[in-house]
Parts: sequence; structure tokens; C-alpha cells
Amino acid sequence: MAAESERQPLSGRRLWAFVAALALIVAALAARLVDVQLLHGAQFEAAARANQIRQIEIAAPRGLILDRRGAVIARSRPSFVLAVIPSEVAKPERTIAKVAALIGHPSSELWRRLLHHRGINYKSFEELQVYEPYGPVILARALHPAQVARLVEASEDLPGIDVEVQAVRDYPYGSAGSHLLGHVGQITEEEYQSLKHFGYTPNDVVGKDGLETIYDRWLRGTPGGKRVVVDAQGNVVRNIGYADPKPGDSLVTSLDWRLQTYLETGMRRELQRQSKLTGRSLAGAAVAIDPNTGGVLALVSMPNYNPNDFSDGISQRNYTRYVTDPRRPLYDRAIAAATATGSTFKPLVAAAALAEHVISADAHFYDGGSYYCHGARFHGFENEALGSINMYQAIAASDDVYFYHLGDLLGHARLRDYALQFGLDAKSGIDLPGEYEGNWPTNAWMMKVYGLPLEPSDACILAIGQGAMEATPIQMANAVAAIANGGTLWRPHIVTSIRNWQGKTVKVIAPAAIRRITVPPQEFAVVRKGMSLVTGAGGTAFGLTIPGLPYGGKTGTVETDGGHGPNTTWFEAFAPVDHPKIAIAVYMERTGGYGATIAAPVAAYALAKYFGKKPPALAASGE
Repeated sequence: MAAESERQPLSGRRLWAFVAALALIVAALAARLVDVQLLHGAQFEAAARANQIRQIEIAAPRGLILDRRGAVIARSRPSFVLAVIPSEVAKPERTIAKVAALIGHPSSELWRRLLHHRGINYKSFEELQVYEPYGPVILARALHPAQVARLVEASEDLPGIDVEVQAVRDYPYGSAGSHLLGHVGQITEEEYQSLKHFGYTPNDVVGKDGLETIYDRWLRGTPGGKRVVVDAQGNVVRNIGYADPKPGDSLVTSLDWRLQTYLETGMRRELQRQSKLTGRSLAGAAVAIDPNTGGVLALVSMPNYNPNDFSDGISQRNYTRYVTDPRRPLYDRAIAAATATGSTFKPLVAAAALAEHVISADAHFYDGGSYYCHGARFHGFENEALGSINMYQAIAASDDVYFYHLGDLLGHARLRDYALQFGLDAKSGIDLPGEYEGNWPTNAWMMKVYGLPLEPSDACILAIGQGAMEATPIQMANAVAAIANGGTLWRPHIVTSIRNWQGKTVKVIAPAAIRRITVPPQEFAVVRKGMSLVTGAGGTAFGLTIPGLPYGGKTGTVETDGGHGPNTTWFEAFAPVDHPKIAIAVYMERTGGYGATIAAPVAAYALAKYFGKKPPALAASGE
């Protein structure tokens, strides 16, 4: 009773405050209810439904790759694949065993593919179901019609097993142009993590090299696939439709596939000929450029590989064969192999000497067979003394002593300046992965690598393309293109435009100049005239004249292993002389011989065939 007597009646003010607070709460709830149910009800309902809908994706056909005339050099073809949707498989051991029997593959192989893909190793099928419930996980590719028929017949007893038609990359010319086209493969976990914010999925096929990787986001298209409804546990309840994949965009390139074919044929024959003579497997590369735009007309690296081997998932045997081959067929020598260039560097030195006014074109210099350069005596080729000689004759005859003299007159600073102006010691910027910048030695570099300073006499050796300088075939092709066009160094490029699957141009990639080389046009004309004499009497490529096609060229021969190894040979050229439409550099790796007899015939054959002329005898052997 005492407790009851202590209770106080609720005051009117406190009662009204409580009622007001309760009314506000009710009003707020009502307003939220109206907002959710009436104003945004459809939106939230759609979101809820979306949470129940998943898409089991099928990759889109990749876009075409075309040459400048519209020839298709990369495309997609249909192929049957066997896919697993992990969340739909109730009895994995039984299912995999039955599938293995139907397609004639070992169960162990299918389990390996199921639990080890994209660089991830799953411990069990249950773990796979958690992380990749809808897959699809591809168990087998390139199924034969008989295998497809057996799987379709047994499909009712194989829940979660799908036979699908997927677009597979196809290269109709096989190994031709493999290094510039590249190849494709299944996305890895590392690639997926770096690309998923661009819309990539764990089951995408992506470019792995060449144009396929540089332009992958354009080529890949938009995946489609089955749309399914799942329950709260993520199990598929029913199929509700199919979304068609959207094909990728197509690349239009500057390539001329006729020239690509001629250049590959010429190089393959010459390498085979030299291999028979030397008993060694040999390698080489070549690049052809339009000197007026920088567009790459052809790019060859040999040995090459067949990118079709990767399209359906390369076998371990084939992959091992490629990566263990000592000739390194996956290595793109056209943009990554860098060596001294030999005498193909001399036209650049001639242009620099004329621009710096250290000599005139008509000035004669006496070649007595050797040259004394800052305490060191350097000899000409086979100690031959050519006597009184001017620049035109020196370029044609590739006179070492004359160019020792020019290197001495220019000195290191000016020699380096012009080497860099012509694009050496820097990546060209070509739209391919894996380019190497080469090297032009500095005093700091010499101290770091050899522990010796750059000597004044080194300028004489560098001036003939020997010593520690290194350049790639793409760099030398671009340099001779600048000589051919009168001094513009273009950024080499392959893709010129991009079209969507309906044929509409969505992007144009215009030619871009890197720089204008500080050599007057009239001095370049002198160099071109000297190069036009290379195939004439007294020239180092005598015998490689192409009737009806005057062209300029320059041979190069590089010693290896301190003069104890087989020579690496070079040749650079442009054609026609008066209005150049093509510039080319050929690199033959440790083939032995000389640039005139090994590298030059490759270029002469390709140029003659490209312009519809008869190849010279030295280049046409085997026709």
C-alpha cells in the first residue's frame, strides 16, 4: 500500500508531449511507407527481382582485324564447348564420370580443369560452388559432332552440364603475322582483378599479345548468355530468357597483307637457305613502313608461331614446345631484338655531318685503309684502301674509314644528339606490347656496365654502327623512313580506325609525328642519292638492282662475340627513289655472311613483288 501511495499521477504536460512524439513517429513511418510503396515501389520491386536474376555468360565474338584493303586477317569461328554450371550439379562425382565416358576424356583431366582454372586452385567441388556458382567452367573445347550428339542425348541425366556454341578466335593465315596479331587465352585471376572494373568477367577470353591485347577492350564485345532465376540459397530455379552477345569492334589496319606475305616468303627462304649452309636454326625480323604516315605495312619475326594453337586452349605439350624452343618463336624480334646496326647507321651519320657543316657532299677524303682516332688506329673493311672518295661514293661503298673521319669530326655530343633525333635509344611508340628502346652509350652507362669511361675514340666506332650502340628493326625502319620523307619521324602505328559491328567508324587514329629532324631537306636529298647508288657498280649491294624500280638501300654487317661469332646482317631500303612509298629494315640474327648477301635479298624480293617487278637473280632463288 505504501508503494501505491508513492505513485504520482501523470501530468497533463508530460502526457501531451508523449502523444506528440508518438504522432511524429507514426507520421514518419507513414511517410516512408508511402515513399517506398507508392513513389518508388516499382524501382524497389525491380531491384528485388534483379537480386534473384543471374546471367550465365557466353562470350561475344571478337571483332575482325582487317588489312588496309579489307582482307580479313583475324576473325571468330563457332566451336562447341562443354561447360559446367556448378550450382546445378547435385552429384559431381557421378556427373563428371559420365561426361568423361561420353567424350572419351580421362576423369582426372576433367577434374583438373574443373578445380584448377584462371590461376585458382579450389580444394573441392563444394568450394567451387561457393565462389563460382554459375560459372560456366569450360571442361572441354572443340568438341566433335559425335561427342556433341552423345552429350545432347544424355542431357536429361546431366543437370548442370551444357553444350554451347561459342565464338573461338581464328587466324585464317596461320602463323603469318603472328607477332603483330598476337593471340588470345582464358583470363587469369590476376588479369580479372585488374580488369573487372571495365566490365570483364571471370570467364572472358582476352588478348595475350600483339594487337589482340593492345586493343582488347575494343575487340572483346559484350557477353550474352542465359538469364536464370535463383532462390535465396543461390540455386537456379528456372530459365527466363537469353541475351544475345554483342560482337566486338573491328580494327582497320595500315597493313598490306600482300607485302606481309612477300616479306615472310623472302625471309623464310633465306633463313632456310642459310640454315642448310650453316647447320644451325636461324632467326630474323623485318619491318616495312609507309614513310609518309608512319603506318606499318608489314612486320615479320621468325621463327613465328601459330596463334590458332592458343584459341581453343593450348595443350601443355604445345605450350612447352614453344617456351623451350631455343629459337624463341614467341619473341617478337621486330620490336624487341636490339643489336649494333653496322653500316645501316652510316646514312644517319652522313645526314648529321651535312647538317653540322663538318663536311660537304662533294668534298673528297682520302681513304688510305685505316684511320688514327684519338690514340687508336681503326682499319677499313679487309684493310682495303679506297683512295679519294666523296660522300656519295662513301655511302654506296660503305667506306669505314670515311665514316671514322665523320665520327671524329662530329664527336660524342653531336653524334648522340642526331642518333636520338632519329629515334634511337627510345621506344618508337608502336601499338604493340613488348617494345625495347635499344641503347646509345653514355659515359655514365659505360662506367656502370663496363667500369670504363666513354673514350673519344669510341665516337669513330659508333659512327660505323659498331660498339655499344643497339637498335631494333622497328627503330631502323623508322629512321630510314625519315630519310626517305625528308626528315619527319612518324610514330609507327598499325591500327588506323575502329568500326563497330554495324560497320560504323567509331574511332579514327590519325598519323602522329614524333619530331622534325634538324637536317635541311637538301641534305637528306644527298643521303638518298648516295643510297640509290648502293645497288650499282661499286655499291655493296651490286647485283640487286630491280629493273623498273629504282630504290635506295644500305647494307650492314655486325660482328658478334668479339669477332669470333657469326655475323648479324642488316639491310635498309626505301622505294621508289623519287617518291618513296615504302621504307624497310631487315635484320638477320647471327646468320653469318654479309648484309649484301643475306639481308638485302630479302628486301629486294619483297620490294620487287610488291611493285609488280621481277626480283633480281640473287633474291629470286627458289622461285
